[in-house]
Amino acid sequence: MRITQSMLSRMNMQQLTLQRGRLARTQEQASTGRRLNRPSDDPVDFRSSLRLKDAMSQTERYLRSVDLSRTRLRASEEAMADAMDVVGDAQALAVQARNGTNGPDARAALRSQVEQFFDQLLDASNAKAPGGGYVFSGVASDAPAFVQTGSFASGSPPPTVAFAGADQPIEVEIDEGVTIEVTRSGQDVFQGSVDVFEVLGRLWQGLDQDDATLIDSALGDLDVAFQQINLERAQIGGAEAKADSFERRLAGERDELVSQVSLLEDADAYQVYSDLAIQEAALQASLEVTARMQQPTLLDFL
Repeated sequence: MRITQSMLSRMNMQQLTLQRGRLARTQEQASTGRRLNRPSDDPVDFRSSLRLKDAMSQTERYLRSVDLSRTRLRASEEAMADAMDVVGDAQALAVQARNGTNGPDARAALRSQVEQFFDQLLDASNAKAPGGGYVFSGVASDAPAFVQTGSFASGSPPPTVAFAGADQPIEVEIDEGVTIEVTRSGQDVFQGSVDVFEVLGRLWQGLDQDDATLIDSALGDLDVAFQQINLERAQIGGAEAKADSFERRLAGERDELVSQVSLLEDADAYQVYSDLAIQEAALQASLEVTARMQQPTLLDFL
């Protein structure tokens, strides 16, 4: 078969097209720093990279859930710490009232302090997490956990407080099949073995009526209330420890996944720039050879 000039030209053009395509892919790898820029670059590794990225996205979602859990848990723990401070102060006041000789003015001053303790405790029981949500209301976190009825007035029964939330806790998934309770039941915390609001009301009533029996009973129940809140606070501490443990493990998994994706996708800079220099030189040489082959000869005119 006779090899004509047109056949040579066509073969040269095909070779130049292939070389330009290889050079374009290498230039893209050099500019992006990635070996895989599209599925056709390496179908098997590209599919593996997508699978790893899906796992990494799931891990990131769990890490965000852990962060959300910690926000609510810390808000609950801080509220319980405030409540324990109130109960501790009320205990000291009850001891002072029981052991001292208190006239009407002194008892009025102590009653005023108890009223402040009551308000502080109600504020703590209706604490909100950053970004919204009453931490002791359970799944009904859009509404306050406790509602007060009545007010302090000399000679009248003290106010009462009722739980208005839901006992069902809020649970957050922090790993596949693993959840964590990010709330504690306000009823268990403040109205479990003893109703802390009722105990403060009884202490106030004992001071109002100068009744040592009421003050003594309130003092005993305040100790129970302190332990009650402290026990629930310990549960929060355990949940925080669980969240911290899973966060460390998930962070390690994420870093490992990032490393695996990098091994699949990232280009070897030394290899890429070496290939780039070689392919540019080869393309330039091919262009020169093609130009010389396309020059007319005497046979073209015969």
